Amino acid sequence: MASVDNTSRPEQYAAPVDVDPNQLAALPHDDSGPKLNAVIWTLTALSGLILALRIYCRFWRRKGLWWDDAFLIAAWLCITVESAMLTKATTLDYGKHIWDFDMANMRELLLYINIAGSFSVTAAIWAKTSFGITLLHLTDGWIKMVTWVIIISMNIAMGLSALFPWVNCKPLKKSWDYTIDGTCWAHEVTVHYNIFSGAYSTFMDFALALLPWGFIWKLQMRKKEKFGVGVAMSMGILAGITGIVKVSKIPNMLSNDFADGVDLWCWGNAETTVTIIAASIPMLRVIIREAAGSRQTYGAEYYKEGMTTGKRNVTGNVTISRGGPMGSDVEMAKQINDDSSSDKGILDNSNQDTFKMGRIVKTHNFTIEYHSRDSHQGGH
Repeated sequence: MASVDNTSRPEQYAAPVDVDPNQLAALPHDDSGPKLNAVIWTLTALSGLILALRIYCRFWRRKGLWWDDAFLIAAWLCITVESAMLTKATTLDYGKHIWDFDMANMRELLLYINIAGSFSVTAAIWAKTSFGITLLHLTDGWIKMVTWVIIISMNIAMGLSALFPWVNCKPLKKSWDYTIDGTCWAHEVTVHYNIFSGAYSTFMDFALALLPWGFIWKLQMRKKEKFGVGVAMSMGILAGITGIVKVSKIPNMLSNDFADGVDLWCWGNAETTVTIIAASIPMLRVIIREAAGSRQTYGAEYYKEGMTTGKRNVTGNVTISRGGPMGSDVEMAKQINDDSSSDKGILDNSNQDTFKMGRIVKTHNFTIEYHSRDSHQGGH
């Protein structure tokens, strides 16, 4: 254990009260670093897998990536960088208690922590913005206006949190090199603002999750389908729940023990990765729905009866269609023809088959009754 002195540390990381060896032995000496790495990389990998399936779905439907996809990919890249920075921090004793920490690592550690913090907040911003962009291309009227307000205000509020680690000290280098001369804001200032921005972000998660119901319930769809689409597009509620827990952990930033901050990083990572997963679920629903639909059998079905008499009954159907490209799912639901956004595939409709494969116009059912020639001649 390295010694800790009051002249070689940032103010927010106060040296513990001097204790004798017996008291020191009674203190906890666990390391939360392995737990941190396990949590953040598991969540990052899981969200990356779901995001990859979303991208596959786009190309599977012969549609390219759009802005919401770009923001979601950028969010995942940011959370990956954050995870890498935190993993590097654990090699510098991050996760250990302050009385087990080597203060020689402090300056390098603070730099990685600042970088991780900015990338974490940026990832959360872009993940939420991605879902907001999706809503912009599915809605109109007041819902679209509210979505714009949410996107802009959330980017400003959370963007300041991402910026603060780099502007709270003069000169800039003092943000991580506490040995140079300069001044910094009181640590409570950034912590209290982060509580505000985190709470606002969480509230916006719930708002974005509930907004889709405002237009989904008006679509000409079966209630079962409306409910399915609504639930898929409201998975952001899970992100809001993780956000609540994360906000409750932000005051741990005021602790003078490094180990107290590990839970905040875990829940911050969870908020973003859950948002990425929630934003991808509606598109994954398209894969499941269309894969199930492709297993359905179409065409005529024949039934033979009266084999002893030679009488036959044939039942089937004839489909009349007109040429043209396969309609998007939103045409099935809303008859919107002026926007071909790939996001609209997340909507569904009980009449969706009437728009696919050349725009089916009408289906006729028929029954044909006939006698075989042998049986007919036998009757003569």
